[in-house]
Amino acid sequence: MAGSGYRILDVDRLNEPGVGIGVLGYGFMGKVHSNAYIKIPYTYAEPPAYPRLVAMCGRNEEAVRDTARRFGYRGYCTDWKELADHPDVDIFDNCTPDDTHAEPVIAAARAGKHVLCEKPLAMKVTDTRRMIEAAEESGVKHMLCHNYRFMPAVRLAKTMIDDGELGTIYQFRGRYLQEVGHDPGEKTENVWYTSGTKSGVLLGIGCHIIDLARFLAGEIVSIQGMVKTFNTRRETSGGKTETVTADEVNCALVEFASGAVGTLESAGISTGRKNQCTWEINGSKGSLCFDLEDLNYLSVFRNGSTARGFTAVSVTEPSHPLQTMMLPPGHIAGWEYGHVHALGHFIECVVRDRPVAPFGADFNDGYRVQVIMESLVESSGSGRKVPVTFK
Repeated sequence: MAGSGYRILDVDRLNEPGVGIGVLGYGFMGKVHSNAYIKIPYTYAEPPAYPRLVAMCGRNEEAVRDTARRFGYRGYCTDWKELADHPDVDIFDNCTPDDTHAEPVIAAARAGKHVLCEKPLAMKVTDTRRMIEAAEESGVKHMLCHNYRFMPAVRLAKTMIDDGELGTIYQFRGRYLQEVGHDPGEKTENVWYTSGTKSGVLLGIGCHIIDLARFLAGEIVSIQGMVKTFNTRRETSGGKTETVTADEVNCALVEFASGAVGTLESAGISTGRKNQCTWEINGSKGSLCFDLEDLNYLSVFRNGSTARGFTAVSVTEPSHPLQTMMLPPGHIAGWEYGHVHALGHFIECVVRDRPVAPFGADFNDGYRVQVIMESLVESSGSGRKVPVTFK
């Protein structure tokens, strides 16, 4: 094609600087994280580094090989220890079920890998402490993937609150509702919180709303609440009846260090709700509302406004936080961009040696969320208000 003006690009050289990615898990979250890494180079005009998909790991060789191939990984393995020790992996990203977070992350941190982990950080507070110790002793970066912090509307709300635009915060109300288990006849395997790790709604999605409450309204210092399971027996697809102990709904009244009060709720039995994560904050000067099912808008009310009502602000302007290079104003982003921005943030922290907090949730945030969840369970058992104590 001499003389045609056609030029060949040296892709490997264009992709400098690079950072090696190893993802543990090929299921829903493994795919979501892989998609995010692929999108980072064209989401930002100047990405901090180009993710290089080194390896994906999973127990089912056929499934992990197929997923790794389709996302463009250079290789795959079936033993997470091999992934943790891989010399080309800089970031170890754990996207496995809740009960397999701790040990792989600890091993990867001790091997000198920067560690990213899906929420919740672990099943128990004791394991979160071990994960923090391993990461901090090795001096690696660590982040928990609370992706909803990285929705542009949520980040705009954070900026407005920090700038004092809402005045004194009085109230925070948050809820995360799904309907997956509302039908008592639904098979156990089809209800995510009763199958697999059987960890329940609080660990599965309640952690998200707790993290958002802390991120936007401050630290929680006391909690009183209830955790309940309505459908205590379900049938498996094979016809076997199983006892269900995983919680299906929880609700809590909380107090923040600032003196503000709030309510938190998460459920898997909210008929009609597919994935509603919503919150409202009321302050002395104004209020904010957000709904994940309409994620490109932040509802804003300000005292003194001529229009006495909430205004739906389309968070798609170049001046708004976390805007992408490829989407002009008014062109809305989707749910997956929360992960694109979260993982992009972590890569920037790694390659430019910046702190993960306060915008990202590090393992210390994960520990605190875990303490709050366990305090809620304690309160439900005792029927009393429980102080939230961090050690």
